[in-house]
Amino acid sequence: MDVIGIDIGYGYTKSFTVASETQRKLIFQTLVSPYTPEISFGIKFGTITVNGKKYAIGEELMLNQIPCEITTREDFVGSPSYMAILGYVLSRTNFHGKVLVTGLPPTFYYKKRAEELSELIKEQWITDDTGKPILLPEIIRVIPQGAGIFFSSVINHPSIFEKNILVVDIGYYTLDIIFFTKGKYVEGAAMSFPMGVKRIYDEIRKVFGKTHGSFSKDDESIEEIIKYGKYTHSGKEYELNVTEIINSYRGMINSTIKSHLGDMVKLINYVLIGGGGVNLFRETISGIIPVEDPQFANARGFYYYGKEIL
Repeated sequence: MDVIGIDIGYGYTKSFTVASETQRKLIFQTLVSPYTPEISFGIKFGTITVNGKKYAIGEELMLNQIPCEITTREDFVGSPSYMAILGYVLSRTNFHGKVLVTGLPPTFYYKKRAEELSELIKEQWITDDTGKPILLPEIIRVIPQGAGIFFSSVINHPSIFEKNILVVDIGYYTLDIIFFTKGKYVEGAAMSFPMGVKRIYDEIRKVFGKTHGSFSKDDESIEEIIKYGKYTHSGKEYELNVTEIINSYRGMINSTIKSHLGDMVKLINYVLIGGGGVNLFRETISGIIPVEDPQFANARGFYYYGKEIL
């Protein structure tokens, strides 16, 4: 493993690397909280220490209703909690390679900030839950989130590199739009909207509650309802038709993109769509190039970008 791509999303963190020609992928919810012995109550948390301060990471935080950092706040990127997530990925993947590529939310991205974040990461002292130092890669690059979708697609469709490309990244909390023209990222043209898949998950929870009464439903349960139109709880099956909700979400995204692009639509040769919400959206725009394994498209593209650095 000489390169790793790490996509720290507001909702989920994904990583992608290759070892002995085998793809290695990791995904977990971006949940992190300052750790104190009082919060454990015998629960085993994954922990990472950043510059002497310990952080708990993982879904056990949510399962045990422990308050977590707000990942959508603007100063989360570059914070000690953010560094803890990076360290957790490197620890879980046992990565000791030369290059790490990660991303900045596209509306926050500009070259100087990316360079500053790269240097900041290198300055951290991070240890795992045994106290063992986590060695940071020699080369760290920060590129816009969403750019990974572009680089991931270019591998399979090299002819699009010289075209005008619209990239739509449907994340958990946000819908991000970025542009490439002849292989160059158009800095300052990115757009972001609070229209990630969480919006549709929350709507389904609300309708389900009105129909069947409310009880705990995690995201996996909501995805089960979306796929199969039903959900099993304590041995009982509950049906719910969510077609109208999904169609409304698709229409909202379509209209948002079209209204903000205006005449620019005529200049776009291809549309690439990635992120966890692709399966709800893929069929709504003609001319889309399917992105392989869309949830990992950013992390995989970061990996390919890192390979080019080597």
